[in-house]
Amino acid sequence: MTANLRTLDVDQGTKISEVLAAFQSSNQDLLLVDVNTVVTKPHLELLTDYPRTVTTALVSKLKDGETRVSQGRITGATSGYHEVGYGNHTFLGIIRLSQTQKAEIIEALSRVKDTNHSGNTIDLILVALVRAAIVIAPADVAGAPFIRSNNANDRDATKNQIAALNDARLRLKLANRANDGFYSVFFLRKISKLFTWLAVQLKMTPNQVTLISFAIGLFSAYEFSKGNFWAIFAGAALLQLSIIIDCVDGELARYTRQFSQLGAWLDAITDRIKEYLVFFALAYGAAKNGRDLWIPAMGMMLFQTFRHLSDYNFARINKIRSSHLEPLDFNLKNDGFVSVEREKKTRLEYWSKKALQFPIGERWLVISASSVIGGAAFTFTVMPILSLISIALVFRGRFIKTITWPKDRVNKNLIDDQLDSIKNKSSTNRFDWLEPSLLRLLEGAIFIELAVVTSLDRSIIFLLLFAILFNHYDNMYRALQGERKPTWLSIAGGYIFGRLLLIALWIWLGWSLTILVYYFSALFFIVSSTQWILSRKVKAD
Repeated sequence: MTANLRTLDVDQGTKISEVLAAFQSSNQDLLLVDVNTVVTKPHLELLTDYPRTVTTALVSKLKDGETRVSQGRITGATSGYHEVGYGNHTFLGIIRLSQTQKAEIIEALSRVKDTNHSGNTIDLILVALVRAAIVIAPADVAGAPFIRSNNANDRDATKNQIAALNDARLRLKLANRANDGFYSVFFLRKISKLFTWLAVQLKMTPNQVTLISFAIGLFSAYEFSKGNFWAIFAGAALLQLSIIIDCVDGELARYTRQFSQLGAWLDAITDRIKEYLVFFALAYGAAKNGRDLWIPAMGMMLFQTFRHLSDYNFARINKIRSSHLEPLDFNLKNDGFVSVEREKKTRLEYWSKKALQFPIGERWLVISASSVIGGAAFTFTVMPILSLISIALVFRGRFIKTITWPKDRVNKNLIDDQLDSIKNKSSTNRFDWLEPSLLRLLEGAIFIELAVVTSLDRSIIFLLLFAILFNHYDNMYRALQGERKPTWLSIAGGYIFGRLLLIALWIWLGWSLTILVYYFSALFFIVSSTQWILSRKVKAD
């Protein structure tokens, strides 16, 4: 990734106009490094080796600092002249200027290149970009010494501290995923680090690890499907092993800097397939013992799809709305930001709320534990209760937040490309982030009603619904990548109302639904996935 990057060391004599000329004359990103800054190589690689789509600056958390980070971007910066009303980080004097924002950066720096305000050139540049409302992402430095100082002795002392560090251990620490769930942080990732270290030694790729986790997940579902206690126990253990290995692919990608959209997509879809196949397997195993649990199994699959789509869509829309900044005059001394102090959460409160969000680690733990304790019936009793509690708490906050938004829509294509039906282009609904989920809920409810009122094989209805829900998840992931499914694929899938009409006609004619299961499974799992993978390869070439 450093192939598309130039480096410029900045000292007291460097002028903004020189930086502007260097950036303007090249098609490469420009890495500005203060000569007085010392950081570890792994931390520097957060800017040089990680995929960066926007300008990014190295920062470190600091109470009452001189740089402000909020909503995943830098919203306030200082220089010898400029001040912030409130700061929570410190800027380390290293910033990567992105060519994706070339026009905005050139315009902002052109306005301030002849400024007489005091301050380091890099600091003045950061202030200019932030006050021009350009998105600047923060890359946090933690877990190792760093310094930005004019004192050579202090810099040398920090270099000696860094030289004494175990570089591989630091890289492994940096590979941890931020903001993970309670169970993942305090259990899963304690074990996954060992597997990550092993994967590094074996020179494995993240995608290879993902496929291993997927294979273990499939084996877990197979064990669950047997329906007896020891098979369920084995399935529960394998499911936990699968999610531990699933942590490894991301850690390995961050450790080795092997990032790709294909890898992110593969990791995401295999998680959904594993989870839904486990629901199928539990119901299948229960059927062997005379228990019909297909309705709750379909309900959990539908509920999780509804929740998952709404989680992703709300997070993206909220980030866009919350990170909006109005430009601020560069010549103003203080940015006028007033901090509203919030009551600090205790660690117990923080982690309790994280757990109540019911992320994948907690969900799979409940599936494993409940199935061993009371079998599939107990799992399909406990899971809906915990899921409803979680969604009630989470959605309460989201509704309150949404009401505060303006009614105009943002990132319309993100939502419209997931609808799989007629788009209302004139809509001003600020709750549009919920529309794809509600449509999925409506379509899925019809399938469940079909299973209730007819004598059709419920396992076949489950598989048909599984294929269709996977299609919607595929649509969402494409939309998050700024793409939409090709029209020919959407037509082949029939859209929502076309599919429902086809299925109704199929049943009326008395034809086997198994044929539709094969058709939609082949279309959505194989054809659609293959098309996406091939399109990634074409773009990469």
